[in-house]
Amino acid sequence: MPLLSAGQMFQTAQQQAINAVTLKTQSPVAAATYMALSTAAASGVLDSTALTMAAASINEYATASGYARQAYGPTAGTAASPSQIWNTSQITWGPFTSAPGTAIWGILTTAASGTGVAPLLAFLLASSRTPAIGDSLQAAAGTGSAGVGFICQV
Repeated sequence: MPLLSAGQMFQTAQQQAINAVTLKTQSPVAAATYMALSTAAASGVLDSTALTMAAASINEYATASGYARQAYGPTAGTAASPSQIWNTSQITWGPFTSAPGTAIWGILTTAASGTGVAPLLAFLLASSRTPAIGDSLQAAAGTGSAGVGFICQV
């Protein structure tokens, strides 16, 4: 199961957060978000100024491998500092029909498919995963304090 060890916000999410916190604009309306998998190398490689999933630094798994982004159903932010959110149910990618490469990042995005959509958050997996043909990857439902699943701290 992929576990989070570090993360980052992309430019689109940074702009949404600062505008909402300073009451400059209302936050975007509640909407579905999706978790993608990326083969980008370790920490520091993702470009936080990437505005679309087509950005060269993201390297999302190819759909030809049987991969598809999966719905991400986060909890509400905790009343703590730092505030946290985590996935409420298990997330499963696959089974894969061809070897997709090594998953290093989970990337939260705004649509189930398409390269023109915005990446919002990146979650560095605590240990990379390289699924074989027929394998699936799973992220357990998050528990917050135990740190299982995808967690975002702000």
